[in-house]
Amino acid sequence: MPKKIIFMGTPMFAVPILKSLYQNGFPINLVYTQPPQKSHRGQRINKSPIQGISETLNINFRSPQSLKNNSEEYELLKEMDIDLAIVVAYGQIIPKEFLSLAKKGFINIHASILPKWRGAAPIQRAIMNLDTETGISIMRINEELDSGPISNIYKLKLDQKHNAEEVSEKLARLAAEKILDVVDEIFDGKSKFVDQDNSKATYAKKI
Repeated sequence: MPKKIIFMGTPMFAVPILKSLYQNGFPINLVYTQPPQKSHRGQRINKSPIQGISETLNINFRSPQSLKNNSEEYELLKEMDIDLAIVVAYGQIIPKEFLSLAKKGFINIHASILPKWRGAAPIQRAIMNLDTETGISIMRINEELDSGPISNIYKLKLDQKHNAEEVSEKLARLAAEKILDVVDEIFDGKSKFVDQDNSKATYAKKI
């Protein structure tokens, strides 16, 4: 029986990861992304990068304003009977009741070496802090922000000559490559999720 995967993401960082899954034959049944935003002058409606690539690849997508108290989306996912949800910078908190709707859980790709730099701006905060390395962490989502158990961490040297956009592109490429093995391991029952040390957590507040 084919696996059912949903993908939840919004910015350019998430695009290479969705493309990699799609191009390597992983069945993306549905994509969630943030709704289009009006530009500052209000003249144009800007679709999210993930909406754009979903349209290009002809993948069904949905863009609700919020998942909170959203019985329509809850019932839709319940009926779909999904196996796995992959979340990459979606930009919304996923309500607790949704987290039980995927048999293998909701996993998140976070752009830091957790538990360091939980939160909205991990790449920028790592650069501002003059960190010598960064990376991506694959974690299972729970109720607390970026605090779920981790299955994989992939590290990258942080060159202070690079800006946040360049580091973001490198991390996205790394995540796009590694997520393929991660998903295989999850479906094969080989992945191990280890709790984070919350005493070492730092927070990357939005810039």
